[in-house]
Amino acid sequence: MAKLNSSLKREITHSSYPKKRKKNEFWAGYLALSIQEYPLPSNDINKNFIATDEFIRRKNSKLAGPLIFGISSLIFVIRSVLIFFSDFEWTIYESITFILSLSVMILSAAYYLTVPEKQIILDRKNGLVSFPAFSYGKPYTMKIINIRVGYGGGASGSPNRDKFIIIKPNKLENGYTPSLGGNYNQELSFILWYTDKNRPLPLGDAFDDYRKKEYKRRKEEGFPPPLFRTYVPTDEFKDKWQIEREKHWKDIISTNQNGDVTHQLWQSAENIALHGEWKEVVPQ
Repeated sequence: MAKLNSSLKREITHSSYPKKRKKNEFWAGYLALSIQEYPLPSNDINKNFIATDEFIRRKNSKLAGPLIFGISSLIFVIRSVLIFFSDFEWTIYESITFILSLSVMILSAAYYLTVPEKQIILDRKNGLVSFPAFSYGKPYTMKIINIRVGYGGGASGSPNRDKFIIIKPNKLENGYTPSLGGNYNQELSFILWYTDKNRPLPLGDAFDDYRKKEYKRRKEEGFPPPLFRTYVPTDEFKDKWQIEREKHWKDIISTNQNGDVTHQLWQSAENIALHGEWKEVVPQ
């Protein structure tokens, strides 16, 4: 894994959203800030992904848009050139097509060369997530506890799976799709799990070199309780670490009479006295 450093730290740009959260969460496509299933293992994250115990960065390709427009316009440019050197009559229509196509091709190349790099950065130490804005816009950086998340996808029966979306803090409330490689619950669970520094690091060998260091840090801090509700156990890397941590807090996951999975967090009296009683993080 490539080494990341503090140069990836970003300053917070937004702490809230300009529009109120829609009341009907189902139709709005909102997701709760909770860990619904085991997070996507780091081994399954899409390419351009590097990670440490402090930061994760995943770059998004900025080639797709310029490539589509560039190739399309190049086809029309070649078509116009062939017509010019053939026996076909060169009309005013061909002149306009050639000029427009050449302009689009040049602009596509210029956009690719000048548009800022598109990337998502997860800051575990400070509990931050940074994600790109549209085109030349300045990236957004927010505390993980303040973000709104959702999902979107095709209609019922569509072969396209639902995608996890981080909603941007603008008046349009359009979204950014990290496209990490899993379903929307796996991707959300991974981001919440990693940016919660009170939890062990997520699954995957990308973090194996850091697990002992992370365990010692949490132990020295008195094992602060996690931030987010979870519906899967919070497993430590080693059984003896699990036994030691559960002296301070542990998940209680059960199924009620309706078949719904419920979660509670048990804390020792000492843990409550040191860190306060656990409260669920509720999205804005």
